[in-house]
Amino acid sequence: MDKIVKKLLGYGLKEHNLIQSFGLLIARLIGGFGMTLHGMAKITSPTSWMGNMLPGWLQCMVTICEFGGGLALMAGAMTRLTSVSMIFTMIGAILYGHVAVADPLYRITVGPSNEGPGTSFWGLPMWLAKADGHSTFGSGSAELAILYLVIGFCLFSAGAGKYSIDFWLKNHFDKK
Repeated sequence: MDKIVKKLLGYGLKEHNLIQSFGLLIARLIGGFGMTLHGMAKITSPTSWMGNMLPGWLQCMVTICEFGGGLALMAGAMTRLTSVSMIFTMIGAILYGHVAVADPLYRITVGPSNEGPGTSFWGLPMWLAKADGHSTFGSGSAELAILYLVIGFCLFSAGAGKYSIDFWLKNHFDKK
């Protein structure tokens, strides 16, 4: 059971390739910083930033996952557990923040104008990609949430890397 808990908390491997660890560090810093910023925007009204779309306790959980989880990711602390919260938060963002308001998964800027709802991009379905335009309620597309979702999956599967609190804890406590 102890091994399962350590794996879930993301203590990671004892040995890591330095280049791989550097890549994981960059992914953690960029993904964690972005998540932290998105969480910071919600801190002033953690239970009502989405209006009545979701219960207040769930909005508060999202705020905690984004802000606290983003900080933990940057530090490389509990990376696998934090990545799971990032994954579920981004699935929720895609479903409730984008699909629910008819945002496409990708919005492609083709021209200088963003007027209107957008048009078909290269004949792709409108739910997948729209050219130009904007959304009335959403941010325009689920593209950023998809990117954070992928970062979450990558960090969950690879762990934090050598440059992390998880790695330090694994090596520190295994020596005793």
